[in-house]
Amino acid sequence: MVANLITNEMKKQVENYLSFYPREKHRLTPLILQLQENNTDIFSRKSLPGHITASAIILKKSNPNYMLMMFHQNLEKWLQPGGHVDPGERPIESAIRELKEETGMDGKVDAKGSLIPLDIDIHAIPANPKKDEGDHQHYDFRYIVNVDTEVISENIENNRVAWVHIKDIDSPGLQIAVEKLNQRKASDR
Repeated sequence: MVANLITNEMKKQVENYLSFYPREKHRLTPLILQLQENNTDIFSRKSLPGHITASAIILKKSNPNYMLMMFHQNLEKWLQPGGHVDPGERPIESAIRELKEETGMDGKVDAKGSLIPLDIDIHAIPANPKKDEGDHQHYDFRYIVNVDTEVISENIENNRVAWVHIKDIDSPGLQIAVEKLNQRKASDR
């Protein structure tokens, strides 16, 4: 029952997101189709062709040209904090939990930001035989999250965490998310 309620919330978030970014409908077709099928738990790691993940986009308040990133040991690249959604958890809750686990920082989001993700990214994940997972996709709901401090502390996962200059981020998807963030800030003025 809870999974159906949250799945319906995800449908609404995708609908709201597309009202801001209608040109992305074609790109989000795999997610939309899977949500419409409604025959799988789209949050389950076993859900194919993909499942929902969540991540936190945090820009440094003192210099918004820097984004909080962590080094993903398995993929061997810098990523924004995020990960899989736990059972019964909403993606925004997952993004905030993952932020704490992966960076040691507490985060919060304003009410508006939890209803519409900044970005929804679909990216391929390679097979991981250690986890008995084949190739699949992550439907990553990316939320704007605020932190109270810019000081990087210890984290329970012993990740390397750093403020990385936006021009040094090697991810076209994150570059697009930053552009969207800048557009939102300009329209809020």
